[in-house]
Amino acid sequence: MEILQISESERRVFDALIPAGSAKSVKLGTLGPKGTSSEYIAQSMARSIGGRDALRIVLESTYEQCMTALADGQVDLALVAHAYPKINAFYMNPLLEPAIVFRGNTPEYGLATRPDFEFSEELLFSETVVSHPAPVPLLEYHFGRPVRLATANSTSQAARDVADGRYDIAITNAQAVREHNLKFVHRFSHIPMTWTVFSRKVNK
Repeated sequence: MEILQISESERRVFDALIPAGSAKSVKLGTLGPKGTSSEYIAQSMARSIGGRDALRIVLESTYEQCMTALADGQVDLALVAHAYPKINAFYMNPLLEPAIVFRGNTPEYGLATRPDFEFSEELLFSETVVSHPAPVPLLEYHFGRPVRLATANSTSQAARDVADGRYDIAITNAQAVREHNLKFVHRFSHIPMTWTVFSRKVNK
């Protein structure tokens, strides 16, 4: 499955933002910690330009921290998923502007637990499920009943919370499952999603 789908016009802008042969790495901020879908897409972007060292990925705890780092000049670009419900605030920031928009498919999503946890579907209606807000609708589409939820800043943080024993079940992705030594007990799918790379606004 092709991870990134970037139009020719957007690709030209992307290549201009990260020129080949540059002596300085371009810093791309996105949502951490390690194992997020945002990191996965950022890594795919780096591979799409030949894996050269021109793109350095910087992980922040929230998208808001990414945008602050961008506005302050600590990173050069910031990658945000359109599924993030507060992305509108970034478009309204007078210091920033969207540089490119493209489609990127996430890793596979599912319900994950620790390897020694005995899971059954009935537990979804008694246990608390930890998740980033964006993929929560997956539960309704796949199970059709309300579930008690706890919120994490990212899918990888949700996986870490389960690995640390704070919760027993997380909605997370395959990358975070590997990162935190969990197991999938129910698989959803990859999620086709669109993304924006923001840059600082250039006065014209």
